[in-house]
Amino acid sequence: MPALAGADDSKEQVRSRADLVEVVREHVRLRQVGNQFLGLCPFHQENTPSFRVTPQTQTWHCFGCGKGGDVFSFVELAEKTDFRGALEMLAERTGVELRQEAPQAKERSQQRKRIIELNSFAAKFYEYVLHSTPTGEPGRELLARRGVSTETAQRFGLGFAPAGGTSLAQFLRSRKRSVADATAARLVRDGQDFFRNRLIVPIRDERGQVVAFVGRTVADDPRKYVNSPDTAAYSKGRVLFALDLAKEGIGGKGHAVLVEGQFDVIVAHQYGVTNAIATSGTALTEDQVRLLKRFTDEVVLAFDGDSAGKQAAFRAIEQHAAGGIHTRVLNLGGAKDPDEFLRAGGDWEKAVREAPPEWEFWIRESIQGLNPTRPRDLELALERVYPVLAKIPDPAVREAYRVKAADLLGIEARLMTRPLKTARKAPDREAAPVAQEAPPRQALGAKLSIGQHLLSVLAVRPEAIERVRSQVQPEHFSEDDRRTYHRMLETFTGGGLVELQSRLESFEEHEQELIRRAWASPPPRVDDEYVDGLASKVRLEAMQSELRGVNRRLSEAEQRGDRDQVALLVTENRRLALTVERLKSEKGN
Repeated sequence: MPALAGADDSKEQVRSRADLVEVVREHVRLRQVGNQFLGLCPFHQENTPSFRVTPQTQTWHCFGCGKGGDVFSFVELAEKTDFRGALEMLAERTGVELRQEAPQAKERSQQRKRIIELNSFAAKFYEYVLHSTPTGEPGRELLARRGVSTETAQRFGLGFAPAGGTSLAQFLRSRKRSVADATAARLVRDGQDFFRNRLIVPIRDERGQVVAFVGRTVADDPRKYVNSPDTAAYSKGRVLFALDLAKEGIGGKGHAVLVEGQFDVIVAHQYGVTNAIATSGTALTEDQVRLLKRFTDEVVLAFDGDSAGKQAAFRAIEQHAAGGIHTRVLNLGGAKDPDEFLRAGGDWEKAVREAPPEWEFWIRESIQGLNPTRPRDLELALERVYPVLAKIPDPAVREAYRVKAADLLGIEARLMTRPLKTARKAPDREAAPVAQEAPPRQALGAKLSIGQHLLSVLAVRPEAIERVRSQVQPEHFSEDDRRTYHRMLETFTGGGLVELQSRLESFEEHEQELIRRAWASPPPRVDDEYVDGLASKVRLEAMQSELRGVNRRLSEAEQRGDRDQVALLVTENRRLALTVERLKSEKGN
């Protein structure tokens, strides 16, 4: 079919070929009354039909909510897309070829369609292997261990890539599929299957089209996940995992639930949280926020409860605020992630109802562990709260949280008078949030880190310092604990416990608290075996952190196609993974 002369011609030809009644019938049950069709409006809740379609004029109108328009406006609202997206959907439906602005753009568009077609073909192949062949047994065993039902696996189109290395490539050749297109789709590389011996999770766009895949290892592979690189059909920063499945739940509940990983989403849906979505192997982007804005104005963040999860929540709060989306932050109690919370029978609806608004959460986290009745702690709390307030874009909302912060600190709001340099633009996703700039110190009664446990032992048994030095390098400690360790090391070199007592007043306040607590309530054990166990755990945490960093760089190198860097990082990954496994096997880990 020849390309059309211009965009207006394309629009009019699509309009003339599209049957509004048939398009609407895919979303609304219609009944004919005279020369019109009536039904319940899909855009608001109602019990009496007030939605009407008039075939003669190819228009629709709802007398309940006041919305109305033509076939383009209906598709925009029903599919949560813009005009261009509606035009493309209707053009594909009616067989109209849209004019391309340049030959390169036309080729890329055509390649995108071929990749999506191949991806759909591959997804069916992977799914068949998982459910219907002996080869898929490792994938079925993994799903059984994770408690993922067959029904859920089929809902998400989960599959399995055989270990052989050429199964998909041979299958595509037998079906006369283009090897060049399969390579462009990143399904095949150098004649070999890109995904091998992995559980396959299809990544679909908001329209349900398979645009990429994630492969999860079922073997002892240090690379737990392998992601499709970007293609003409896929940009990981523009897709939200499971949005195609969650958009109905989002509309029904009035909010989306953003979690950190694909398996968190899968388990959440299985437990009835059908509005759960996730990013696809990347930090949240502005494009993803804009996409989400088409479906909701509110997002509940359900990230892991550790420090990394809180930092991710801070970044997500800023990104959503810049995009005009309100967020709340779920408290998972003692669970480490949503998966564990749901499997343990946690009351999800109650947790959502009680989830605090974004800025209240951030303020509370910033002052956690501080005692504002003590002048030094109050000063530190204010230093942390002011930057959070400055991030709130709406002046009225900012003032409300200034009052709220004063109440939390037990002071009068009029005393919080420091001028704020407010943020007006979207945050740089690489910029460190406030909580990283001034991390809360451990308070007396707060849970100690492994490093602080080891430092507490040293505070009451200084002679163990040499044993620790022989096993732990300073860089194995976190930044704060490292400074304390260096200070204690210098002090012990000068005279042991007596020297520590005489020089304690020169230590930072949080260091004094840690040491005085150890003196007042000594650790249950301070023997060599206990010291060795703590030292091993400190090294384990450091190695795990380093391994995560290598994995991030490895993923970035794969996306760039930098094979030399990938080879180096894979070697480093294996070395660190072996070290981690060895440390885990040591007594006490």
